[in-house]
Amino acid sequence: MPRSAFGHLFGRQLSVCWALGIIEKPDDKEILEMIERLRSSSTDFDISGGNGLVVSVAKSMLNRQIGIIAPTILIPAARRFANQLNENSNVFARPSELPEMNHNEIVAWSSANENEHSIIYFSCENIHSRVHSRMNWMLENIDNDSSWIIDCEGESLLERLLYASHISDWISVALALLQGVDPSEMSSIVNLKSHLSKI
Repeated sequence: MPRSAFGHLFGRQLSVCWALGIIEKPDDKEILEMIERLRSSSTDFDISGGNGLVVSVAKSMLNRQIGIIAPTILIPAARRFANQLNENSNVFARPSELPEMNHNEIVAWSSANENEHSIIYFSCENIHSRVHSRMNWMLENIDNDSSWIIDCEGESLLERLLYASHISDWISVALALLQGVDPSEMSSIVNLKSHLSKI
């Protein structure tokens, strides 16, 4: 299952990028500290023994359309989150990028029935001040009791993206379990691949 191979696949790609100089490689101490912080976060996110945040977010998404809004630097994690919700939780979710979504979706969000939608905002340190202002405006002006800001923690963009991916994986699994859905079930993907293999 490709979803469960994320660490293996990502680690290889990251190593290649470091070796080619595409991304600056942190020193060993920075890598170990990042791993320790992510491991600590994993304990907090755990559905059965964590701090409860993941389950609270998942409960607020039940039976709602889900929008994931992120600044450009976090949009890869937002897209991945939408995909995880689609596949693991069997729900539709869509990612939108700030500031662009303000031009395309703001009217729809402003007029949407707040009981039908859940909005997840990805934020982090060092986002552009105008993007931060847009996010604050949305929080103040769009009525929605099911809005959450996920502050993607980390000392580097890499760590913030991994933090976002990690918490969103937990949320997608929690939402699946709350709905009685098996998050590992992929019969429709298997059926599609079977169909395509016959063409």
